[in-house]
Amino acid sequence: MRESIKIRGAAANNLKRLNVDIPKEQLVVLAGVSGSGKSTLAFDTIAAEAGRQWQATYPLFLRNRLPRYERPAVESIRNLTPCVVVDQRPIGANARSTVGTASDVAPLVRLLFSRVGRPSAGGSMAYSFNHPHGMCPDCTGLGERVELDEAKMFDPDKSINEGAIRFRQFSGGSWQEIYYTNNPYLDPDKKLRDYAEEEWQVLRIGTKEPLIIDHIYKNTGQVSHLPYEGVVTRFNRLYLNRDISGLKKEVQEEAMSFVRRCPCPGCGGSGLNPKALESKINGYNISDYYAMQVSDLLPVLEAVGDSLGRSIAEQIAEYLRHMVQVGLGYLSLDRRTDTLSGGEAQRLKMVRHLGSSLSNITYAFDEPTAGLHPSDAYRIGELLLDLRDRHNTVLVVEHSRQMLELADYVIELGPLAGSQGGEIVYQGGPGGPEGCRDPHRLRHGGKAGSQSRTQALDGGVCH
Repeated sequence: MRESIKIRGAAANNLKRLNVDIPKEQLVVLAGVSGSGKSTLAFDTIAAEAGRQWQATYPLFLRNRLPRYERPAVESIRNLTPCVVVDQRPIGANARSTVGTASDVAPLVRLLFSRVGRPSAGGSMAYSFNHPHGMCPDCTGLGERVELDEAKMFDPDKSINEGAIRFRQFSGGSWQEIYYTNNPYLDPDKKLRDYAEEEWQVLRIGTKEPLIIDHIYKNTGQVSHLPYEGVVTRFNRLYLNRDISGLKKEVQEEAMSFVRRCPCPGCGGSGLNPKALESKINGYNISDYYAMQVSDLLPVLEAVGDSLGRSIAEQIAEYLRHMVQVGLGYLSLDRRTDTLSGGEAQRLKMVRHLGSSLSNITYAFDEPTAGLHPSDAYRIGELLLDLRDRHNTVLVVEHSRQMLELADYVIELGPLAGSQGGEIVYQGGPGGPEGCRDPHRLRHGGKAGSQSRTQALDGGVCH
């Protein structure tokens, strides 16, 4: 008999001190209405504790630099394995993150061109838009010109005190407003349309000579001496010339609302320098590879006949075939990850694990078939079974009938959502216990607050 993950006294969120054994090396579906506690069991209990215990094996120096895992509300969990969470959270808001970089395909494409591309641009980093050796000098690899739209930033019919600077981080009581309200060269009560050219220069760019603005903190009386920057200069430094993905989402969104974008004329939007773009394989440069749909790139890779590049091309093709399998064949490798939907992001993360040779891992998926056509959902299910067959435990939080039909084992939580959920309603095979064949007694799926659905699978689950 296979070993099980043994959970005792799980009480996170709405779980009611659950005791449950989850069989290893099986596809286990956690079902139930939304809010019944299935995600709490999979992610906030099993995955969180696996991450915490795994992290505890690292030296303290490393643990202090890793994300913190709090111990979940559970009496004990035995027989855990390392856990990989594949959820629908965005991959990142970094403008340099693409489908190619997120799927680990881009390094292989660069390696292929460094070996086979003619004329050669050099080593693999000479083909990277994220490296000084390969990036376009005009756009520093972004592939687009991103600049502040000053017409959106300034309201010429208002004064600084009236809110002429529309960006809230620089006005409206923000501490950064003092750069402009306390500037001796600017009148904060004068409407911007009445500013002289020199005043506009000070407001937008800065002063000819260095200027220090004194800021007195009201709580402590402490004085800070801050070097002055104009609105455009400061905005460019803080929001355009660095990665802002670590800032609050509302700040990122507001900053980007003042920006205009256009393809970089120097590289045509590729982000690469001329030397990298001149290098070709069978008439295609690396930018052509990135711009093609994944399904169209596969036959191009199959045509690579050079002995140095054949094995690399096959490795790339294997990744791309997995992308097609999970229904992402329409994407291109240069597609920015911050434009992907939650489902696309989760399936892209899945691709990274499908080629792994690791075993005895627990994988936790969050509704991997949500929003998919039944044929695509079936392919996802087949891939999850493939992960299972490599001696891994696959936990799937799911409402889908197709996934329930594929499951080796079903754990349904409920009976309802919130405080009325958090209990084990059923656990066992997807067909229900022997002798119980009433399809109207199977509960699964549903929206938050709704009753459990009926008539889902042949053969019921007895309660």
